[in-house]
Amino acid sequence: MIKRPFLHMRAPYPNMQAALKPAQHKIDWILKHSSNLMKGLSISTIFSLARLHVYMPICFLCAMVGLDATGSVQSLISLLTIGLANTFALVATFAFNDAEDAPDDILARSVRNVIALGNASRETGYLIAATAAIISLLLSAIAGPIVILITLVILMTSFLYSWRPFRMKAKPFWDVFTHAIVGGLIFLSPAWSSQKGIIWGNHLIPICLIFSLGTALALLNHELYEYEDDLKANTRTTVVVLGKRKSYWIVGCISLLCASLIINAYLSGIFPMISILSFFIVGGCLMLIPIMLYPRQAVSVSKRMIPWAMNLGAFSAIITWYIGG
Repeated sequence: MIKRPFLHMRAPYPNMQAALKPAQHKIDWILKHSSNLMKGLSISTIFSLARLHVYMPICFLCAMVGLDATGSVQSLISLLTIGLANTFALVATFAFNDAEDAPDDILARSVRNVIALGNASRETGYLIAATAAIISLLLSAIAGPIVILITLVILMTSFLYSWRPFRMKAKPFWDVFTHAIVGGLIFLSPAWSSQKGIIWGNHLIPICLIFSLGTALALLNHELYEYEDDLKANTRTTVVVLGKRKSYWIVGCISLLCASLIINAYLSGIFPMISILSFFIVGGCLMLIPIMLYPRQAVSVSKRMIPWAMNLGAFSAIITWYIGG
């Protein structure tokens, strides 16, 4: 995502200041004329802001692995309750993020953010985020007090990630850290839903690290794709600060660490081999086939396909895990 923090700074040259004024007027006009609480509130707007295809199957895979670690994987009610609780927490996260990012996305001419397009108001985004957060907390209450606490931490971390006065997403290294925290907590909430509170047993820490590091890895890959745009926009992401060379080394090291943790989980009897294979085969095919069909657009195609590959791979892992269990 291209961010333009310099809009609110005094330009060093008068001509630059004059050039920035139309852009600022455009932002002000769109936000002013879309400041209706109910503007654009529809099913299509909710799904557009929620972006369920980015994370929903991953949430349920985390729920299944976490429940399996405590011996409750066959409880379909627990799986649905915690999976939906985490899903609604991320709906709140993405809707709030789009509302906060609207001024930047207007300048970037984002076709994904319906608020930036003027089809919905920022207030609508905030309303959807607040409603999803409440639903998430209510579902968490069914799972127990520990899960409520974890959900609150997820929501608060996500809020500070996007909220403009704090804006952890615009702070190098903090952006990766917040993703890692949320990824780990989404696994821990089902693992602790039994209220046993056992964190050192059942190999919970290594599994938690898989999801935590995997989430951080997803962000670093995204920032690598956006490196040139962020560099031009003077946006200080972790990858921009480190540079592409160091970032690729870090991504490689994290990938190897995740692979070793997954192998360890299999050898420990936690991850069934059929689920591991289905995740990588389905996800890998969804990544490679479009790239082979459109080799000249490999970068843009792979960027669009990563969420679908990850989540359809997760969906296949859930099916094989549940059938095999």
